[in-house]
Amino acid sequence: MLRLLQITSAAEPPAHLQLNFSLQPDPAADAPQLLQWLQQFVPLSRFQAELSMDLLLIRFSFRDQPFYLHAEHYTGSCWIDTDSAPADMLMSELHALLAQDLS
Repeated sequence: MLRLLQITSAAEPPAHLQLNFSLQPDPAADAPQLLQWLQQFVPLSRFQAELSMDLLLIRFSFRDQPFYLHAEHYTGSCWIDTDSAPADMLMSELHALLAQDLS
């Protein structure tokens, strides 16, 4: 299982959360683990994953608002963002929820 080491929020728009794991996920190899990691948080729902060779996108809902987890092979980055103002308002609450998993 992937272990979250750090989660930081963006200081400026667009709102997003940067995720740092013990080993940065490889989208092709670690897609099931990232999905399992998200599914452990009970308030999150409606998961849908799309995978390409170098990018993983997992759509999910939090408080009936859409969020997107991205894992990119080339940059080794993993982040969560959204595309709506109501979801942006929930970003700090989502941050607090995910931070419960910090080791």
